[in-house]
Amino acid sequence: MTIGRCRSGFLVRFPGLAVFLVSRDGQRVSCARRRGTRPTIVAHLFLAQVLPLALSQRGRLVLHASAVATEHGAVAFLGAAGQGKSTLSASFVGRSFPLLTDDGLLLVEHGTMLAGVPSYPEIRLWPDVLAVLGTDGLEVHDVAHRTGKKRLTVDRGPWMFSRQPVPVRRMYVLGRAKATAHSRAVTITALTPREAFIELVKHTYRLDLDDHIRLRDEFDSISRIAARPSLIYRLAFQSDLSRLPAVQAAILEHCGS
Repeated sequence: MTIGRCRSGFLVRFPGLAVFLVSRDGQRVSCARRRGTRPTIVAHLFLAQVLPLALSQRGRLVLHASAVATEHGAVAFLGAAGQGKSTLSASFVGRSFPLLTDDGLLLVEHGTMLAGVPSYPEIRLWPDVLAVLGTDGLEVHDVAHRTGKKRLTVDRGPWMFSRQPVPVRRMYVLGRAKATAHSRAVTITALTPREAFIELVKHTYRLDLDDHIRLRDEFDSISRIAARPSLIYRLAFQSDLSRLPAVQAAILEHCGS
């Protein structure tokens, strides 16, 4: 994906697939798809990438995160690509915890409450993850050419989707356990407000880096969230699919504490 500024807004290009034009105020999005690009691919690009960018242009705070709803509240996973955000969420969804989002988590503040707004009922996983978690008979489709990931719709059967905002209980920044004798342990460490601020900035969708007023407002929102007690933690565990039940148990125990 590349982003460029033009007279009427911003051009978001997905080479070989489609080009989206986002208006300067983020209120309008138009698209030109390359001949042969399937409409389902265009819809995925819009929902997963372009819509969060457009929302950021409207002053909304959207995290690049995967999130599920639990009995304790929403649990969000942040991290670089390949850290296991979708895998962790899918392991919860497969146990009947509703999915909130697999891409962009829209955050809204209502007084002292911070809520996560659901996006759309799809989750994308690598084939080896699907082989371990199973699909409970759900249809599996390709996301787009060359990615290798598979797409599942999760609003049917035991794979549920939350259609209402959920108060956020925890945010976990994912990391890998160090290769030591205790590397199979799941560690959860609280982040300082400064560390939390940096992580939220790193994982926030933004379209315009030159609008200083909008950036100031965004940083103000991030500062308030980063300063909330008992909200943002670093979660480290071994990259081993067989360890998912142990990671789930540690997260649920931590959320309930």
